[in-house]
Amino acid sequence: MSSTDRRTVRDLRALRRARRLGDTEWFDIAYRVYLFAFGGLIAVVVLSDAVGEVVDDDVTTDQVLAKGPAVLGLVVMAAIAIGLRGGSEGGPVALEAADVRHLLMSPVDRRMALLRPVAQRMRSVAFGLALGAGVIGQLVARELEGSRGSWAAAGALYGATVGALYVAAAMIAHAARLPRWVATAIGVAGFGWQAAAAWSVLADDGRRDAITGPLDAVGGIGMWGIRSEPSEIVALLVVALVSLAAVELGGGLRIERLARRADLVSQLKFAATIQDLRTVVLLRRQLRSEVLRTRPWGARQPRPVPSVAATPSAARPTRDPATATPGSLVHRRGFASLRRLPGARLWRIVLLAALAGILASLTVTNSPLFVVGVVGVTFLLGLECVEPLSQEIDRPSLTDGVPLDRGWIYSHHLVASGALVAAASIAGAAAATAIEPAHAAGAFALAVPVALAGAIGAVVATVRDAPQPAIVRETTLIGQSRNADSPLVPPEFAGMKSAYGSFMPVVMSGVAAIPVLAMRAEPTAGTAVRTSIAVTLALILLVVWVQRRDRWSIGLRRFVEEGRRQTKAAT
Repeated sequence: MSSTDRRTVRDLRALRRARRLGDTEWFDIAYRVYLFAFGGLIAVVVLSDAVGEVVDDDVTTDQVLAKGPAVLGLVVMAAIAIGLRGGSEGGPVALEAADVRHLLMSPVDRRMALLRPVAQRMRSVAFGLALGAGVIGQLVARELEGSRGSWAAAGALYGATVGALYVAAAMIAHAARLPRWVATAIGVAGFGWQAAAAWSVLADDGRRDAITGPLDAVGGIGMWGIRSEPSEIVALLVVALVSLAAVELGGGLRIERLARRADLVSQLKFAATIQDLRTVVLLRRQLRSEVLRTRPWGARQPRPVPSVAATPSAARPTRDPATATPGSLVHRRGFASLRRLPGARLWRIVLLAALAGILASLTVTNSPLFVVGVVGVTFLLGLECVEPLSQEIDRPSLTDGVPLDRGWIYSHHLVASGALVAAASIAGAAAATAIEPAHAAGAFALAVPVALAGAIGAVVATVRDAPQPAIVRETTLIGQSRNADSPLVPPEFAGMKSAYGSFMPVVMSGVAAIPVLAMRAEPTAGTAVRTSIAVTLALILLVVWVQRRDRWSIGLRRFVEEGRRQTKAAT
C-alpha cells in the first residue's frame, strides 16, 4: 500500500469517526472516563474490604505457587478453545459495514487496511482482562506473601496474556479457514490435557510428577507476584510472537464472513444500547450460525399414507385438543419448543451446569469469591433454557389473539424451562461430586434449587422485553410521558439508571448464592433444607410477578391517576 493509500484510508476513517461522534467534545469523553475510573476505584476498595478469605486458610503460599500455574493454564486453554471456535465462525474482528463493502473491495492492501482494527480488538480484549485480573490479584495479595502492587501487576500481565491468546487463536483459525469441527476438536483436546494436568496437581498435593500441562508456563505468569521462572519468560515471548503473527495474518480474513459479521454486530450494538436482551441473545446465536432444528429430537420418520384397506384400529390414537386443558396445551408447546433445540445448545447447557457445579464446590472448600462465577453461570444457563418463554414473547400478536391472560401463559411456559434447568443441574451435581466426593450429598440435594434460583434473573430479563400495555408504555409511574425529563432523575444520572436496569436481573440471580454460601458456613442437612425453602419462596414470588406484572402496573398507574384527579378536584 502506497503512502497515498494509507493517508486516504486514515482520512476516511477519521471522517467517519467524526460523523459518528457528532458534536461530542473531548472533555465530555474524558469526564465519562473519569466517572468510570472513579466508580471502579470505589468498587474495588469496597470489595477489598468486604470480601474476606479469598484464599482458604489451609492453603499456603507454597501450595499456591505449586498448584497455581496448572490451574491458571486451564483458564488460558479455555480462552484459546473459545477463540478457535469463534474464529472458525467468522470472528473475532467486527468491522464497520463501510470498511467491508468499500475499503476491502478497493485496490488497497487488505493486510494494511485490517492492521488497525485487528490491533484495536487485541488491545481492547487484553486491557479488559488485565483490569479484571489485576483486581483479583490485589485481593489475593492480602492473604499471601508479597505486596499488593506486585500481585496486581502479575494479575494484569496474566490477564493481558489471556486476552492476546484469545484474539490470536481466533485470528489464526479465521485466516486458516479452520472448519468448525476441527476447531472444536483441537479446543476440547487441549482443554482435556490441561484439565488432566490441573487435576493431577490438585490431587497430588503439589507434587509435579504426574502430568505436565501444555500451558503451565503461561499460567505461571500469574505467579510473578513473588517469583518467576525462565520457562515462563520464554512462554511470554512466545505469546508476544504469536500475537504479532496473528496480527500479520489479518490480510487472510474472509470478506464474506466479515460482511455478515459487520451487519449482525451493528444490530447487536443497537440492541445492547436500548437494553433489548432478547434481541442480543438472538443475534449472538446468529453469529454462531445456530438455528433451531426442523425435526424435533425423538420424532419418528413420517409414515406412508395408509391404504384404503387399512382398518381404523391400525391408526395411532391421538388426543383431542378440545378435551385438553389450556395449561396442558401451553406445557406441550413448551416441551415441543425444547425438542427443537440444536445439539450445540444442549451441549452448552450441560457445560454451563457442570461449570456451575465446579464453582459451587470451590466456593464451599476454597474461596467465597467463586460464588460470583456461580451466579453468572447460572444466569447464562437460565438464558439458554427459557426458549419457550422467549418464543412466546417474540410473537405478541399470537399471544394477544388467545382469550387467556398473557401473564398466565408466560407463567405456564416456565414449567418446560424449569424442567430443562432441573435436568441440567444433575450435570452440575455430578461435576461437583467429581471435584470433591465429600460434597456428593449436598450437591445432589441443592443442585436443582441453585440452578432454578440462578434462572430467576434470566426470566425477569426475558419478561421485561415483552410488549407493555399502552398506559405503562407511554407514561411513567407519576403520570409523565416517557420522553419527558424526569424531575427526580437528572440527565447526568441517566447512564447510571440504564446500568441499574441492565444489571438488576443478574443481581436477582444472586439468590443462587444463598445455598452455596450457607453450606460453606454450616454444611448440614438442616442448612440445605432451610435454603431450599428460601429458594422455593423466591420462585413462588417470581411466578406471581410474571402472572400479575401487567395488572399490577396498570392498577398502580390508575391508583396514582385517581389520587391526582381527586387532589385536583379538592383544590
